[in-house]
Amino acid sequence: MTDRPLVLVTGATGAQGGSVARHLLRSGRWAVRAVTRDPRSAAAAALTARGADVVACDLTDPGQVRRSVAGVDAAFLVTDYWSLKEREYEVARRTADAVLAAGAGTLVHSSLPEAHRRSGGALALPHHDGKARLEEELRASGSPVVTVHLSTYYENWPARRLRRQEDGTFAFTLPHGDTPLPAVSVADLGPLVGAVLDAGPALHGDVVKAVGDLLPPAAYAAALTRSLGVPVAYRDVPYETYRELPLPHARAVADMLEFTRRHPDVTAADVARARGLHPGMRTLESWADSAPEQFARLLR
Repeated sequence: MTDRPLVLVTGATGAQGGSVARHLLRSGRWAVRAVTRDPRSAAAAALTARGADVVACDLTDPGQVRRSVAGVDAAFLVTDYWSLKEREYEVARRTADAVLAAGAGTLVHSSLPEAHRRSGGALALPHHDGKARLEEELRASGSPVVTVHLSTYYENWPARRLRRQEDGTFAFTLPHGDTPLPAVSVADLGPLVGAVLDAGPALHGDVVKAVGDLLPPAAYAAALTRSLGVPVAYRDVPYETYRELPLPHARAVADMLEFTRRHPDVTAADVARARGLHPGMRTLESWADSAPEQFARLLR
């Protein structure tokens, strides 16, 4: 037993939940109940070794969810649209209700901006809309919820965006023109959520944007050129062209980027606020400087 407040972390072996769980365990201020579908995985074993209470829980199973939330003081809720698809809203709604019914003082909900209504139905972003629906309902209910909106991850750049060219330089292709693109290291999400939990009721009902950098893509190319020591170019392409590229989830990514281009709602003030909550929040350049291992395979 511990006298530290207990935080439930969903998706604890994934990118977001793992970042949150590891930070809370490092801080020593919180006890962590890490829920995962596979408690025998290497990632789950690593959390156990750090001191987490790792619990087997499939969020699609109401009974398992009710058991996993018993006695929690707070929770971080993230759901994966790509594994749940049309069930995402239902599963997230049921989990949020269970957390709040268990008496949690703060629920941090990882969400995304509503896109269908704002785009007039022109953009298909179902991985936004289920999260946004729950976000709106929780806010309207007055529940003790803080919403966190994630930006695109820096961690996606080495493996998914940068491509070596025939002359040894690198380039990335995006349909974003010169509109600033919000981005963040998912590793910085954990400290940000920790600060949100520490703030408690002061942030209830609020939306915190997890963003570490807000630059036009060409400026990101210049930042990577400085950090990596090799030329990196940005290639702007039309939205329609990007949608047809032979890339994983190309259409969904194109729609997401087109949404941020048409409806830019992250500002310099949001970056400053995120950095105020987590002073160590990194820019893309400082992240690349601090994480050379992320680029090792690409550069060799």
